[in-house]
Order: sequence, then C-alpha cells, then structure tokens
Amino acid sequence: AFLIPGGFGTRQEMYNRQLHEFVRSLEEECLLTSVCTGSWVYGRMGLLDGLSATNRKEPDKVESGPSGKVPIDRLAEIAPGCRISRTRVVDAGRIVTAGGITSGMEMGFHLLRRAGYGEDFIAEVARVMEYSEAYRLYREDRETAEPLLDVRSNR
Repeated sequence: AFLIPGGFGTRQEMYNRQLHEFVRSLEEECLLTSVCTGSWVYGRMGLLDGLSATNRKEPDKVESGPSGKVPIDRLAEIAPGCRISRTRVVDAGRIVTAGGITSGMEMGFHLLRRAGYGEDFIAEVARVMEYSEAYRLYREDRETAEPLLDVRSNR
C-alpha cells in the first residue's frame, strides 16, 4: 500500500512530476490511499476520474476566509471527473480516501476489515488505541465501490 498524507505539502506535491511517475510505476495490485488533502494528488493525476473520493470537509482559518475554499470543494475543482462523497472513508477499489486527519483512523480500521479481520479484533484494536467511542460512532461512515474482498481467503 502507498499513502499520501494531507497537509500543506500537498499544495506543491499535486504538481510533483517525480511523485506522479512514482505512483504510476507502482504495481496495479498496490493499494493507493490518502488522508485529507492527499487525495488532491490522485485527483490532479486523473486517478479519481469516474471514482468516488472524499476529503476534509471543515475549513481551517485560511480556507474559511474570503479567498479560501474548503478542501472537499477544492477536490471537486481539481478532479471534476470524481464523484465527491461526504463520508469519512471511501473505498473505490484500488484507491481508498479518508476525510480529515482522524478519518485516517477509520481508514485504518476499514483496511483491517478489508484484509479479512473481524469486528471483534478491530474493536479490540480501537480499545487499545483509546478510540472505542469514536470507532462505534464512525465505523459505518464509509462508502465502498463493491463488496469487501477477504484478501486472506481470496473471496
């Protein structure tokens, strides 16, 4: 799997040809993931065309100003062929996007589920991380393109 995190760096990395070439060179089986504004990079590359994706929905101080734009709205501009989802995690097959920073936690839980781990195991991971309440609240706030594949049994 390959992860592009969010943050101010994504504003430059969207245009980083070396990064784009690296991502394109990854095996087709390599899962592409992002948290927050990291999805802008995949969007800029055209990888989100025809897929659903998400991004952070709450503006920071600059984004809420007159010349600012909420990241999820900016994603819609960067990737006009992308179906914008307001869920916290979107699994579009090869590409899995998460909204704001803490949505990355839900993406991690989702990836455990996708790898075939059961709810009891995932709930225990959340408990050890002191994330149980949030996990219960957000575990269904995701969108998937198709039924989850149990990669351990290939079903």
